[in-house]
Amino acid sequence: MRFKIIILISLIFNMGILNAEITGVGYATSSELAKKEALVDLSQSIKSEVRSNFESKTTNSGSDSKSNIKISSNLPILGAEFNEFNEFSLGREFEVNVKLTPQKVNKLYTKKLQNLKSEMSSILSEIKISKSNDLKLKLYENLYSLLKDYDRYESVAIVLGAKLENRLKVTKAKVKSEMEKLSSNIDSINMAIMLLSKTFKEKNIFIYPPLVVNNTTVAEFGSVFMQELKGKLSTSVSLRSATYILVGEYTLTKKTMILNYELIDTKTNEIIKSKTININAKAYDGIEVQPKGIDFDTLLNSGIVSSSDLKVSINSNRGSDNLLFKADDEIELFIKLNKMGYIYIAGYTQTQNGTLSYLLELNEGHGDSKFIKFINADDANRWLSLGSFVVEAPFGIESLQIIASNKEINSLPSTKYDKQTAYYIISTDIKKALVKTRGLKKKKSKKVEMSEDVISFTTMK
Repeated sequence: MRFKIIILISLIFNMGILNAEITGVGYATSSELAKKEALVDLSQSIKSEVRSNFESKTTNSGSDSKSNIKISSNLPILGAEFNEFNEFSLGREFEVNVKLTPQKVNKLYTKKLQNLKSEMSSILSEIKISKSNDLKLKLYENLYSLLKDYDRYESVAIVLGAKLENRLKVTKAKVKSEMEKLSSNIDSINMAIMLLSKTFKEKNIFIYPPLVVNNTTVAEFGSVFMQELKGKLSTSVSLRSATYILVGEYTLTKKTMILNYELIDTKTNEIIKSKTININAKAYDGIEVQPKGIDFDTLLNSGIVSSSDLKVSINSNRGSDNLLFKADDEIELFIKLNKMGYIYIAGYTQTQNGTLSYLLELNEGHGDSKFIKFINADDANRWLSLGSFVVEAPFGIESLQIIASNKEINSLPSTKYDKQTAYYIISTDIKKALVKTRGLKKKKSKKVEMSEDVISFTTMK
């Protein structure tokens, strides 16, 4: 399979802000691991709801400005209730169910947001009286981190239906602008790495490549920077065993890059610390800082649909966000459906050789049956492997759109088998192919449940 992957999962339904409890389930060989899996599942459910509904609106200088928040699966969970079972064969497997009940936890999120707002107000007061640029920069860095944390808690609170106070008028864009003015001018990647290594001295960190703000694919800069950063920090090779994750993003201006990295505790999803630096454009001269395939990436990530009844999730052996793979890396992909149902997968490939879309074979068989996979009741709520794939040329972006339904799938996009690529090709125009698969959303019925999720992969030589 060729890879630079953005993976989509599609299904159908309408949804609003949640008032009922949100649940998650995890299975593992120990109670602790099962609890962690359940929290990930719960966070994934919230992520789907947030991505379908959430748009933060702030008021600045009397005019409305919209702030698009990139939602990750590292959403903060407050007041989760656990229920544990160990009644499977020979007692070797634990099942942990977790739930969030809005009526019980909304006050926790409201209180947390009030505390964050109070902290930000105090920092703004300190900035006004500070005469030291160095101190102002540190204060703005703290403020930026708190604003991002506020977004994360607010996004969950909105989905849970909590009543929220008005946000502070300060925006992340304004804070970034002030940091740009105050930051020292870093003129090399090595200098930037050294500054970050002095900040993040913790052990067992799983590092993600930095991404352009509000994008899901990795540019050449992200790959280069991550490799250099790995050599200076105490890292974990496995996301599953990591104590912390380090997630970065950057904004580009004409002359500089504003790069922000945050260290997140894997147990609590809390931001432990953050660092923002200003990098002069000559430091990355000759390195691509914009990812390829942005237009289609935006199209894939727009119009995300999620069902409160049918939930489908996709993941990899390295998680589901900020993913970068190199040549010969092995990628294992997993899907999970919360109830019995059917899926098929449409792929979208973008490389230097061109673009195409195709149906992925999931079974041996004839006709449409080889493209459709049935998830039985016993496998519901369990991660099922789609197999392992080795990254090889040509490198680009490959998107897998996974369409799931609680009803048998009787209609697939028409394909033509191509001997050269060994793909069942839908179209060489991937945007037109996306319309064909998403056209299923027109068949709305109370009996038909559908849901959608997105995971993005980038591969490089």
